[in-house]
Amino acid sequence: MNVSEKKKVFIVMAASGVAFAINYLINFFLTPFITKNLGTDAYGYVTLAKTIASYAVIITTALNSYAARFITIEYHKEDYEKANVYFNSVFFADLFIGGALLVFAILFSGIATFLLNVPEQLRNDVKKLIVLVFLNLFISTGGTVFQAASYIKNKLDVANVIKGISYIVEAAILLALYTSLTPQVYYVGIALCVATIVIVVSNIIITQRYTENLKIDIKRYRYDAVKELVISGIWNSLNSLGNVLNSGLDLLVCTVMLTPVAMGQVSIAKSINSIFTGLYSMAATPFHPLFLKKYACGDKNGLIDQLVFSMKISGLVSNLAFAGFCALGKVYYKLWIPDQDIELIYVLSVISVLSGVLDGAITPLFYIYTLTVKNKIPCLITITGGVLNVLGMYVLVKYTDMGVYSIVITTAIIMLFIEGVTNPIYMSKCLNINVGVIYKPLFMHIVSCLVMTAAFRLIAIIVDPMTWVGLIVTAVLMVVVGVVIHFGIVFGFKNVFSKVGEKIK
Repeated sequence: MNVSEKKKVFIVMAASGVAFAINYLINFFLTPFITKNLGTDAYGYVTLAKTIASYAVIITTALNSYAARFITIEYHKEDYEKANVYFNSVFFADLFIGGALLVFAILFSGIATFLLNVPEQLRNDVKKLIVLVFLNLFISTGGTVFQAASYIKNKLDVANVIKGISYIVEAAILLALYTSLTPQVYYVGIALCVATIVIVVSNIIITQRYTENLKIDIKRYRYDAVKELVISGIWNSLNSLGNVLNSGLDLLVCTVMLTPVAMGQVSIAKSINSIFTGLYSMAATPFHPLFLKKYACGDKNGLIDQLVFSMKISGLVSNLAFAGFCALGKVYYKLWIPDQDIELIYVLSVISVLSGVLDGAITPLFYIYTLTVKNKIPCLITITGGVLNVLGMYVLVKYTDMGVYSIVITTAIIMLFIEGVTNPIYMSKCLNINVGVIYKPLFMHIVSCLVMTAAFRLIAIIVDPMTWVGLIVTAVLMVVVGVVIHFGIVFGFKNVFSKVGEKIK
């Protein structure tokens, strides 16, 4: 990977990090504000409506998961006609699917509120919320194809800046509505739609500016192109179902077999895991356009070089997150939720993010399945793992005294096996490379994580932060130390120092 490519990756990653931070901070402060105005129970329907919509996204995944890949490859080959066929076929098919889902939501929103046992006084608001959430799904689905331009011209930094702006717009609208009008549940849906419109309109402008050869033209719609994309992506849809089994049913198991309190504790633990997953995606996504370009040009050695480098950089982010949370997680919870069972939630959280030690380094490599259009086996593995996960939870809860720990332990064990064994082996097979190409940087990544975790625990003991300011200052110190440790172990101290010396000269 040359210097300009590395520079671009870090620019995109920085932009993505800013967007991620904005979203985190907004949710950190805004969620309690909305909950206070609506009530915890009422606001719970917001999460529920978004969850229902996320299940509907599984339908569109088959079509959209490979859209950017097919369009980008043909564009780099300068086959603009074929690129336009894929571009327009996806666009018009998405409009149809998104429209159908919106009509379905309008027709059945009333029935949904009845089945969900929504209180009478909230039913109209929740109906509106469901419709607005699906309207947002229609807008985002229809605008999906315009994301391809960011991959073609590697403008993900611009895309992430736009995403950050959309978060701010969403927060501003919510604050304006809740402070000037009578609080209503469906205001969240309004803000969500406006934020999505900002993103879609911006992506359209990027498409027009940087990929002038891509034009909306219904005459270039081809059913065969839609069929090709759906067949290629159907396993991704099934993989999404597998992910639901792996991480989407644990709260339901808690509710049915344990207690609502246990569900709340696991929910808090999962919130940390969700943040970490977002961080891993933030670190991995900037590499995707580079992977696509190398693959489209047939540069296998260049692709392997970029894959290994992406593992090292993404691994740095995951190691900092995991080691930092192990060291400061208790303090974080004591300051944020002092009235909860801190010890229990902390242990649950650590177990929940344990698979992230491997997941962080492996995440960029998931794009191999998109590049090679070989996602059947990973999908079957995910579904199998999901079924075993649910069965494991049931057996441990019913026949042991492990209680709530059963919920997170089964998921952690299965995900560690998938990320550490099945994925590296099959990824190497997809690219026809020696599995050692993946395992070597992965092993160094694990060593870095162990050393970093030990160092961070020592720092936490010495500093002993007890306030938010102390927590932040300590976290910054840990980041500096962690970067030195990771670069020294993963890249090699000798190599790092020699490059620094060259820069100085």
